[in-house]
Amino acid sequence: MESWQSIAVPKLDYALSMPSLSLTDSKTGSKNQLAKKDLYRMYVCGITPYDATHLGHAATYLTFDLLQRYLRASGSEVNYVQNITDIDDPLLERANRDGVDWQVLAHSQIDLFRSDMVALRVIPPAHYIGAVEAIPLVVQAIQGLASKGTTYLIEDDLYFANGACSDFGSLSHLSKKEMEIIFSQRGGDPTLIGKKDSLDCLVWMAQRPGEPGWDSELGKGRPGWHIECTAIAN
Repeated sequence: MESWQSIAVPKLDYALSMPSLSLTDSKTGSKNQLAKKDLYRMYVCGITPYDATHLGHAATYLTFDLLQRYLRASGSEVNYVQNITDIDDPLLERANRDGVDWQVLAHSQIDLFRSDMVALRVIPPAHYIGAVEAIPLVVQAIQGLASKGTTYLIEDDLYFANGACSDFGSLSHLSKKEMEIIFSQRGGDPTLIGKKDSLDCLVWMAQRPGEPGWDSELGKGRPGWHIECTAIAN
């Protein structure tokens, strides 16, 4: 997918001494000084284009833009990747509500997001990847999980068994009850009958009547929300 237009980034004298940067480790809560590298890889989750972007989005992307500018000013290169969830339930639901084609809605909101990023002078990602174009990567990632015995079927939908992750939940520091509440609020299905665990997530949804689907070795369908970033980031 095409990113937004490039902006001019001032050239700095790399001989200048830059202050050190420390980042908080989400798992341990400790602040760790960022080690100097020639190349950093940065992945940032993008928007689901069903509505106009807001100040929360602006705050997110300005934060990572500041980080990228610091790394560049320190003399490093940054391989910045951002996804865009151009197929997901909220997009289909909004398109159905408004009586418009889901692709038309997605493209209009993506264009609006691009214009917002240009207005904020955010450096565009080197790779701007839509979920639809990444479906082959998603299928490959799911097949990798399946080969390890960590997926299972509920009717025709594929789920990931989180029991395969010994440290599941360690990043959030939330209790299972707290995770279930958030999971439900954000499109999850903790009470679905047939799940091995309430927090197991959908990785491949079989095509529903009237909804788009893509042919794959997993059957005709589309990615679940959680697997997209995993596949693209890797």
